[in-house]
This record gives sequence, structure tokens and C-alpha cells, in this order.
Amino acid sequence: MKKKRIGLFLSIILISASLVMAIEAQVAIQRVTIEPGLLQTRVIILGSVTLPPPTVTYSKENPRILILTLNGVNTENLPSVTSIDDQLVTSAELRRDGERKVSLFLQLKEPVPFSLIHSGKEVDLKLTRILRGEALQLPEQNLLFQGTSIKEISLERAFWDKSSPTPKLRLQVPGEVPTRVFALDRPLRLVVDLLGTHYSSFTTLPLNKDGIEKVRIAQFKEGNPLSITRIVFDLKEVKPFNIIPNNNELIIAFPSYEAAFATDIFSPEINQPKPEYRESPSPKEMNATSTASIPETKVKNEETNQGEVVSEKAGPQEKRKESEQAQVPKKFEPKVIAAVEEKYTGELITLRFKDADLRDVILYLGEFAGLNVIFDPEVRGQVTCDLRDLPWDQALDLILRNNKLGKVIEGNVLRVAPISTLTREDEEQRKLKESKELAGPLVVKTITLSYSKARDVQSLLMTKKSPRGEIIIDDRTNTLIISDVKENLDLLEKLIAVLDTPTPQVSIEARIVEATSTFIRNLGIQWGYRAIADPFFGNATSLEFPHKILADGSIIPQGIVTKGIGGPLGGYAINLPAPAFTTALGFSLANVLDTFRLDLALSALETSGEGRIISCPKITTQNNQAAEIIQGRQIPVQTVANFTVTTRYVNAALELRATPQITAEGTIIMTIEIQNNAADFANLVNGIPPITTQSARTTVMVPDGGTTVIGGIYRSEDSITRERVPFLHQIPILGKLFRSFARTKQNRELLIFITPRIIK
Repeated sequence: MKKKRIGLFLSIILISASLVMAIEAQVAIQRVTIEPGLLQTRVIILGSVTLPPPTVTYSKENPRILILTLNGVNTENLPSVTSIDDQLVTSAELRRDGERKVSLFLQLKEPVPFSLIHSGKEVDLKLTRILRGEALQLPEQNLLFQGTSIKEISLERAFWDKSSPTPKLRLQVPGEVPTRVFALDRPLRLVVDLLGTHYSSFTTLPLNKDGIEKVRIAQFKEGNPLSITRIVFDLKEVKPFNIIPNNNELIIAFPSYEAAFATDIFSPEINQPKPEYRESPSPKEMNATSTASIPETKVKNEETNQGEVVSEKAGPQEKRKESEQAQVPKKFEPKVIAAVEEKYTGELITLRFKDADLRDVILYLGEFAGLNVIFDPEVRGQVTCDLRDLPWDQALDLILRNNKLGKVIEGNVLRVAPISTLTREDEEQRKLKESKELAGPLVVKTITLSYSKARDVQSLLMTKKSPRGEIIIDDRTNTLIISDVKENLDLLEKLIAVLDTPTPQVSIEARIVEATSTFIRNLGIQWGYRAIADPFFGNATSLEFPHKILADGSIIPQGIVTKGIGGPLGGYAINLPAPAFTTALGFSLANVLDTFRLDLALSALETSGEGRIISCPKITTQNNQAAEIIQGRQIPVQTVANFTVTTRYVNAALELRATPQITAEGTIIMTIEIQNNAADFANLVNGIPPITTQSARTTVMVPDGGTTVIGGIYRSEDSITRERVPFLHQIPILGKLFRSFARTKQNRELLIFITPRIIK
């Protein structure tokens, strides 16, 4: 009975697994379409059945690649993407990313906020454009909405849900509300317009967390044909979001993620899409900063005071380089020791005045900024200005500067006075500070340096000490003895902490590769003859004259040795042997009386060879310090001048000299000199070998661990030598008996590689 239950249980498991596999096999992607829009670009994935929940993430390697992944779908016969949005999506590809895993790779021109709606068979990914410049100038007549009712919206008491892992803004709305979503830059803002709604108050909520700086809600437009309530999220970074209608509630949710986008994107609470406005807005309605009713914070880059702008005209190669740019090492980041730098970070405001009282305008700005204001009795004047969308503190500075006034902010009190008055007070404060320094006690402190020379650091600190200060060095212990007032001593200690840091080291490896190949082919011929017609041999001619004939084609004078090989008769009439040979073959043909003789010798040579020499000097040195390594021999060379013999030594060695410089981007600039000299003992001159020189001198920039070719020489020699008998060598076929052939081919190749590495 127990066995039957176990068998039944296993059967149920197998059947369930088979059903699950069958269902998964049916989950397939039928179509992927991209629908460009003026405000948002939609990427729609349609499945054959209900698709599994997707995940969306920006690539960590390239922040312009957005990856949408579906697990548990059929990976065979994947469809192609039907259209591309050239303004935002430059390329799209559906790839098999594992077993039953499909990923859609979207190459964007820049990272943008996005939202995701998953409803059954359809996955709707909406990419929100970041509008700037000419993109804001859209036709106003496109702003049409078929709706007449104005709906009042309100906020919950604790409308920002901080307890949820997904931060949410909850709004109470009477039914369905159409929305329009777009993004603005500098600073980055996500704007959500609620069409046909009315909001009676103005709300600002500073958050400064979850990548959101603050949220502002106000009535942007009121009256016919359409009322608009605008919600502006000031973002510190590009974030995913979702807008979810839920009965009489509208939820704007943001996922939580780390510095890089997380792969577990949130799932919407309600999978039903809401009514959404999809037409193009007018310039007035798109620009959230066109009125002072919604103040905005001007976000600037902390180091450059400029927002980052990604050029849409840059080519793919330039964008790839930007995305793959190395991170700046911390040691190269600017360090502010002591500085007074004024940045305008106030909320944006628009001011339009004509002949307004100066004090009233300043009081208005003080009330806007939440500051108490006090005036010097001499402050008076009028203001005429038209300032649009600029920080309130910048507007205040412009107005004060135009009236030759200055300001001092102490706590929450703004004091306005003439510049001459403030200058006089500053001068008095400076004199008071100097008198305190002159009267204050001196503090003596010793600082032992670890990485820097005390004498070098002393020269840098002399300009920063006070008039009473003194800096003494102890070379023996590499110690600074500083005596100064305490306020100035703190600054000197900060400077020393910055200067006394370890210098990074660079390992430089050079490879000198020499490759040679040779080929020699020599062919030569020697032949001669002798013929005798003489009564002595009984073969006299039948002629009366000449009765005897001697033809000798071996003509070898006594005492002379010919080139090539010797013959039976001592020589040859045609003596064209190979210039150098290792093989010779001789033939001698004659009759029985030796009255006719023919001697023939063939000589030949063919050689080939290949060689490779690899030299690999390697040296390590500190940043911006010269290094040198030499390996080889020195050749003594004697010179005689005025009966004096002078001997000097010339290097015939492998030499590497390099000075590296590490840049802020992590690359290495090197000034390099390489010499690979060798003595040629085969060609002595007065007993002294000449020097064969190979050298290169250059300045290059190489990434850390990268390899570059700083020099290369390729030399090819091909020579052909022919020796021949005039005129006779031109006889077809038989002409080969009257010529010799020699060919020499030689190739030399020299390459110099350099590989620097920063020693971590």
C-alpha cells in the first residue's frame, strides 16, 4: 500500500513537471516593436501567452545600454526588432542570453528615466526623453485634450512612503487622471503633468535621498481649454519610475538601487495601464522653470560648475570612448585645502520690475529665501530688471552689484550695505587678525616625512607661513620643525599631508624583436673540348692544306689556377661556375684515341635560413623619475692627438632609458630611448670592430598594462648576378651553356614593443 502511494505521488510530480515544461515551451516572443514619440519612446514586447515578469537594468560596462531580460521563454526563432528610434534608440537586438533566457539590448544615445508596465502578454517599456534646447520649441496647437471636468487632487498626510523599499508618492484623485510625462536637463528633472486637474496649494518636499533631491507640486495652468497640475522631481541621477492608478489613488513609484542600476527592477502594483496624454506639449507647458510659482534648484557639477551634456551629434566611436573612459584615481582628484568659492545654489526665480524701490525688492528676495534682512542707512535706489529662471542668490548679487552694494549673510540674517562700508570693515577685520597672529603664542611642531624630501617640502611651504612663522629642516631624520601660530599651523599640516604621499611606481618592459631570413641560389657551368686531326693518329684531313688540325677549347696557361673545379685537360673554354657552390658534377667524353674530347662541369648552391633574436629589458621606477638599464660590452677606441694616445669606450650594448608620467586618467606618458648596438667583429677596421646601431627615441602615451609598437624597420634585399658570354647567351636553348646565375634574397625586420604597468 505504501509503495502504491509513493508511485502515485511520483506520477503526480512527473505529470506536473511535464505540464510546466509544456507551458514554458509555449511562452515565446512574437513581436518586438519600437514606437518613437515626441516625449516618450515605447518598446513593446508581445508574447504568445502570458510573459514572465521582466527585469530591466542599465549595463555596468556601458551606461548607454539598457537590458530587458525575460526568463523562462522559448529562445528559438527570435523575431527581429521592427523599427528603430534614431533620436533616442540607435540600435536594438534580441539575443539568446542562456537556456530559456532572452535579453533585449537597447543602445541609447544617453541614459534616460524609464517606466515598465507588464500586463499579461505585453511588456511596455517607456523611455522618457530628456528635452533640451530646440526640443522644447514644440507647436502649442498640439496641446489638446478631450475633457471638460476639473478634478481636485490632494495629498495624504504622509504622502511620501519611506517605509516601503520602493519610495512612492501617493496622491488622492477623484477617478482616472490622464498624465503627460517628460524630462528636462540641467538640472535633471522628471515632470509629471496631471491633465484636467486642479491643486489649490503649493507644496515643496526636500528629500535628498533615494536619488531624489526634492519634489514640488503646484498648479501650472488653470482655465480653458485645460487645467494642469505639475509635479516636478529633481533627480540626482537617472532613475526608473512607474505611474500606477489604483482606485482613487495615483502612485508615482521609484525603485531603490545602489550606485549602479540593480537588476531587480520593481513590479507595478497594478498591471492595468492608465489613460495617458501622448501628444506634444507647448513650450510654456513643458518648461517647468518658466514661472516663479514652481521654484527649482540649479544643480551644478561640484568640480566644473557645469552640467554634463551628451552631444547627440557625436559618432558611435566617440560615444564608445566616452562610455569606456577610465575612472580617475583618487590620488589625482583635486583636494581643496582652503578656498572661498561662491556657487549659486538657490531656487530658480523670475523677477520683472520697473522703477521698483531697491529695499522692497531685496525684502521680497529675503522673504522668498526665508532670510531676515537688515539695511545700512545708506542703502537706497531703484531697480528695473527682467531676470528669468536664475537662482535667487545670483539675482540678489546682480541687483546689489548694479547698485554698488554688498551683502553679508550671518546665519539667517542678510545684511546689505555699500561696498565701501563692507570693505572698510573687512580691512579692519584683517588688521585685527594680523594683530592676533603677531600677538598670539607660537606653536612648535615636528613632522617627520616618509615619502618626500624635507628640503623639497620646505620650499613649497615657505609662501604659506605667517610673518612670524619659521620652518627648519633636519636632513639626517628628514624632519620639518615648524613654529607658527596655531591657525596657520593647521593649514601647513594639511599641505604636508597632501605632499607627503607615496609616489606610484611604473614597471616598463621593452621587447626588441629581430627577425631575419636569407635565401641563396647559385647555378654555374664549365665546359671545354679538344679535337686533333693528325697523320700520327691516322685521322689526317683529306685536304692538302691544312693537313693537320688542332682545336683546343681548354686553353689553360701554365701556372694559372682557374675558378671553379679543374678539368681533365686542366681547364675549360667556357668557365662560368657558380660564385659559391657546395655541389659539382663533371663529365668527360672522348674517343678511344682521345682525338676528340668534351669536358663538362655543373656547379650549384642553394641555402636558406631564418633567425630571430628577442631582447627583453625590464625596469621599474617611480613616477616622473628617469630610469636606465644597460646590458652588453664596451669597445675600446684609441685616438692619437699631439703624440698622445687617448682611449675611450663605446657602448655596444642593449640600453633602455625611460621617464614615466602617470596621468589622472590612469594612462602613462613615457619618454623612451632604446638602443640595441652590437659590435661587428667580421669587418674589423684597424683591429676595431664597427658598431651596428639600432635605436629609437620617442614620447608615447600608453594605457596601464597596454602594449604599443614604438618603432619598426623592415629591410628587404634581392640581388641577381648573371655572368655570360656576349651574343652566344642569346641563342635559344643552347644559350644556357654560355651563362651562369646567382640570386641572393635577405629580409630583416625589427620591431620594438613597450608595455608599462602601474604597480598597485
